[in-house]
Amino acid sequence: MKQFAVILAVLIASSATAAELLVEAESFSKRGGWTVDPQFMDVMGSPYLLAHGLGKPVADAEQLVEFPQPGVYRLWVRTKDWVPSHHPGRFQVTIDGRTIDETFGTEGEDWFWHDGKTVEISGDTATIKLHDLTGFDGRCDALFFTTDMDFRPSNAPDSRMAAWRRKLLGIPETPPSIGNFDVLVAGGGVAGCSAALVAARLGLRVALVQNRPVLGGNASSEIDIPPRGLARSVTDEVAGSERAGVIAAEKNIELLLGWHAFRVQKEGARIISVDAKNVSTNKEVRINAPVIIDCTGDGWIGFRAGAEYRMGREGRSEFDEPLAPETADKMTHGCTLYFKTREGDKPTKFPDAPWATVVSRSHVDLRSDHSWEYGHRLDTIKDAEHIRDHLLRAIYGTFATVKRKFPKGAAKFELEQVGYVAARGESRRLVGDHILTENDIRSKRRFPDMVAMGSLVFCLHYPGKKYDFRNEMKLIAVPPYPIPFRCLYSRNIENLMMAGRDVSATHVAFSSVKLMKTGGQLGIATGAAAFLCKKHNTMPRGVYQHHIPELQDIVFERGSYKESLKPSRSRE
Repeated sequence: MKQFAVILAVLIASSATAAELLVEAESFSKRGGWTVDPQFMDVMGSPYLLAHGLGKPVADAEQLVEFPQPGVYRLWVRTKDWVPSHHPGRFQVTIDGRTIDETFGTEGEDWFWHDGKTVEISGDTATIKLHDLTGFDGRCDALFFTTDMDFRPSNAPDSRMAAWRRKLLGIPETPPSIGNFDVLVAGGGVAGCSAALVAARLGLRVALVQNRPVLGGNASSEIDIPPRGLARSVTDEVAGSERAGVIAAEKNIELLLGWHAFRVQKEGARIISVDAKNVSTNKEVRINAPVIIDCTGDGWIGFRAGAEYRMGREGRSEFDEPLAPETADKMTHGCTLYFKTREGDKPTKFPDAPWATVVSRSHVDLRSDHSWEYGHRLDTIKDAEHIRDHLLRAIYGTFATVKRKFPKGAAKFELEQVGYVAARGESRRLVGDHILTENDIRSKRRFPDMVAMGSLVFCLHYPGKKYDFRNEMKLIAVPPYPIPFRCLYSRNIENLMMAGRDVSATHVAFSSVKLMKTGGQLGIATGAAAFLCKKHNTMPRGVYQHHIPELQDIVFERGSYKESLKPSRSRE
């Protein structure tokens, strides 16, 4: 596939009554200090630009745009006042050097089209700038200009808004195909990279779709959690810092980095294609593949295809699990943000942040670890942005308190880095032909279709009692245990497999299986199974029914498959 140039996703649509222009902020060619954040586009409808300056205003984002005609337009800016009581994410819009009177990021309880009133455009083009005022995570999704002074865009991020935006941006309903692949892997974490690598080394043409600018998921440079668990050679290759080079070296992998898989097409119980959107340009493509591997962590492909899934904790009686709660509920592991502080050469100030200290309260511990976690009792998909923002407030508030309480000892301390991409703990778990349970793990139950080994602990997370952004963990050691292939394919979507956080397991069993290197092993098994699907003209369940010994030979690199998973260059 030819790489698309990064262009401004703008369409001018004129009618008898109005001239209209939609400018997507994430498509700005000069982003300054703003960054594209696509984490929540499935919920709020779009990627957006984020001014993540750690309390220091970031450099302006800038774009030259073409208007349909000179004249007076009404401006609407889609933004979010993420702490409505204090408006920490304020920013301004300038057009050809003239600052709009309105300050944005100051209205609405959620994503909101803020009325920028009327603006005069004197020529056919104008330079638009986003000017951050605070450095505290202002956000801008889009700017809409219209000569219809009575029109107001809908705030609801529903199908009508999506259709309206697609029309204005000139995006066709049916995206152009980039061709046929043997397997599509959605999600570029350790599990997804492992699946893609194995499938490619076995000779399959692979499309690997990752909506972030880097690979690695929770192990990436954006989050930087060290992968744990038992590993194999392939898993170690993608768990390290050189994973991008490892993936790039495999000629059979078509890497779509910065593309979000957002829609599926089905025939009966099979997925026939997946549509992906570039998170910067809004370009869309269609990817055809007979086998799909969902490594998104949140089970997004399975969810869109109607796959059965679970979310939350099972009641104790369902699987007779001693660690399960008495009654089923919706609680999950929460989400985490990691941060770094450093001591500089001279004293530094940090802004007063009462909107943040109301969350952090008296907390002064600035050690960044996995105990910073929030969202256990919320929906970690629907409430994901709120969860991330609550953690930002906790971190900023704690740092402000430390600076205030220890004026001498903390005088030279500053925030070096604060993550804005949340490390996801748990959400959807797709249901397979077998659901792995606590008792399977404790008893080291033997499975004839064993393809991976889990290890270490049950790691159960609970909301903290003193601070809601700190968790409490229960760690229970477990010996290495087998994981069957039946946990890695969907019960009701015939050609869908899964690896990583969205595999078929109970909440308790998931607390051990979630380790990234374990997920990498599961990725290896799904990549190998995709190869057998093509070789034997079958589906994943058919691999279980008829080809488990061959699958195990590949996974454990035995017999004729002994060298098959090694890098291509070492096999030449």
